[in-house]
Amino acid sequence: MTGYIEKEYNELEYDNLFYEWYEIEGLANIRELSRQLRTFFNYKTEIIRLRFRTSVKSSADNPNTPFYNQKQEIEALTNDFINLLKQIKEGNVSLEEALHSLVFECTKKQLNYLLEVTGNLSRFLHQFSENSLHIYPKFLKFIIVLAKNISFVKKCLYVKFSEFYEELETNYDGLGKELESILENVPRVKINKLKKQYEEGLPS
Repeated sequence: MTGYIEKEYNELEYDNLFYEWYEIEGLANIRELSRQLRTFFNYKTEIIRLRFRTSVKSSADNPNTPFYNQKQEIEALTNDFINLLKQIKEGNVSLEEALHSLVFECTKKQLNYLLEVTGNLSRFLHQFSENSLHIYPKFLKFIIVLAKNISFVKKCLYVKFSEFYEELETNYDGLGKELESILENVPRVKINKLKKQYEEGLPS
């Protein structure tokens, strides 16, 4: 009888621990997906602001740009991201197939590093989404393309949320096309003039 009670107690304790873990893990996933959506809608807002803005800055490469240091960091991380994807994609297989193999074949070292890089890039994307990137359309374009590719990678890595990330990838693709359309309608003379004014305003 005592053994039965102990067994029942242990099973109950295990169940409680499992549900606590599930609750924490589920909450973390919900928060992450929510953050991904906020990031996307922030960039969508930036595209709208750009569409109705009367002037733009051609470059964010000025060291006095408020987020200049973070810009350098995300560019360096993006290089790591691209190089890592090149290493993962071997032979004639598609990148999607290579990423799926990485997950299901449990290539831990490479997978963990890719997860770390994409996680760091995602955090940067969220931070940048809260800056006024619409005045830096060239950098905004870089960010949108990066976000689309990160969504693609996450679609392959997080099978449980693949539909979510696939939709996000499609939405970023749409944002990129919308941005291209806006930039095509910005007169080249206007951009050059603004660039000159911007450079003349820099400290010597």
